[in-house]
Amino acid sequence: PPADVTPPVVSVVASSPVTYNSAVITWNTNEPADSQVDYGTTISYGSQSALNSSLVTNHSVSLFGLTPNTLYHFRVRSRDAALNPTVSSDFTFTTLLAPDTTPPVISNITALANTTGGAVISWTTNELSDTQVEYGFSTSYGSTSVLDSLPVTAHGVSLVNLTANSTYHYRTRSRDVAGNLGMSPDQTFITPPSTPISNPPVISAVTVTNITSNSAL
Repeated sequence: PPADVTPPVVSVVASSPVTYNSAVITWNTNEPADSQVDYGTTISYGSQSALNSSLVTNHSVSLFGLTPNTLYHFRVRSRDAALNPTVSSDFTFTTLLAPDTTPPVISNITALANTTGGAVISWTTNELSDTQVEYGFSTSYGSTSVLDSLPVTAHGVSLVNLTANSTYHYRTRSRDVAGNLGMSPDQTFITPPSTPISNPPVISAVTVTNITSNSAL
């Protein structure tokens, strides 16, 4: 029979699934052939998958170590058993944004206690997140404010029914919309006495001496 000089015909080229750092490239050929993919951020490609020499008609190549949120160009390559090569036209896909795994950064923590048995804790975060405070007489805390789930960057919590003239430990908690929890280091504040202490001096032994027309001692 005459020698096979006809390259495989490539069809149904696809890129799925695509994640933030990987992609699966698939295609079909009309005859068994090997599998390889050229890829990169331009039509010059620059990277190439390892050659899979298995002769198949349904091809699949996984690409790893991709950059998040980036447009990639790719083309597929296949050679049949007679080593006739074929190269597809250019295709593209875009990687997804990388998942958020960084908790909020908490800063500007302040605590203001008052004589009515309350305190206001405030802080800021570098991204939108919820609001909560743990507090108590030790670093074990033991009490937690009601969670405010509204995502904000300026946070404030009012604590009530505190014991007067006491040292409280507290730490702030903020969770971003991706579920990453940030917590501050331990902080303290002291509640003032419930009523001001007033001890005026006692005056006694008042005398008047050396009285003149315009002075007295």
